[in-house]
Amino acid sequence: MTASKEPLPTVERVTVDPVAIAAFSREWDFMVLASELLREVTSYVSVAACTLGPAPAWTRDQAAVGGNMVRLSKLLSAFLDQTVQKKMETSTILSRLAFETIVNVRYLIANFSPELVNSLVRYSLKHERRLHDTIQANIQERGGDVLHVEQRMLNSIDRAARIAAIALDSVDLKDRAPWGGKDLRQKAIAVGLEQPYLAVFGGMSHNVHGSWHDLYQFHLETDEAGAFTPKLDWGRPRPQPLFALGHLALSAVADFLMFIGGKPALDQLREQLRDLAARIGSVDDAHESYLSGKTWPAI
Repeated sequence: MTASKEPLPTVERVTVDPVAIAAFSREWDFMVLASELLREVTSYVSVAACTLGPAPAWTRDQAAVGGNMVRLSKLLSAFLDQTVQKKMETSTILSRLAFETIVNVRYLIANFSPELVNSLVRYSLKHERRLHDTIQANIQERGGDVLHVEQRMLNSIDRAARIAAIALDSVDLKDRAPWGGKDLRQKAIAVGLEQPYLAVFGGMSHNVHGSWHDLYQFHLETDEAGAFTPKLDWGRPRPQPLFALGHLALSAVADFLMFIGGKPALDQLREQLRDLAARIGSVDDAHESYLSGKTWPAI
């Protein structure tokens, strides 16, 4: 954990050699390099997530943003794990969750206020409110008898509400609006991320929720005449989501450092972040050049 004025940890730099890249003969060569670059990005996310600012700890409102940075670090780590294991189905789910977390970080920072954080917290406590009400109704039906398991659950719910600094009875179960009054697409638009949402990450909600498109894409074989058989082989990950997540995560790092520590914190890493973004861009461009001479299914 570091205060914003203390030196931030050094992150090992991944070398990008244009000569070596020009000799790449398989897309997996790009995947290996893209994974190494995203691992460097993840290290910077972790550094940012451990930056506390001028105080020795975050406030609740700051923690709503900082906790999302910690979440992003873990999601990127899990995404890399599944990617290097060549498991596209699960890596796709994790990349969508990482994108959503990036949007949440940037939206919270851009519109930071106690009211917005309260909206986030109240929205997240809806399940606890429903569970609390159900337990209380069951106790009432029983004539006031409280089971041990119910007391433990009530204690856990009360603790969650207390730490969140929200009265549980202020959580309105009839309110169907998303937190902040905007859904993910609307939040993405608000922070300038509509294009990556539409081009890359919006469709991945199929994979998160297991829609028909996810089943058809990853889990079924078909002869296109209406016959289906199970498909147990894993899909092959592609480099494009790694490049996209790398750029987007770096933008979240820069936003968070400015948010939590101001210019002194961001200045410590500004050049390193720029350099890493440029290296990711150069490998992305080289990959596109590699693909330009190929046709399906070689791509």
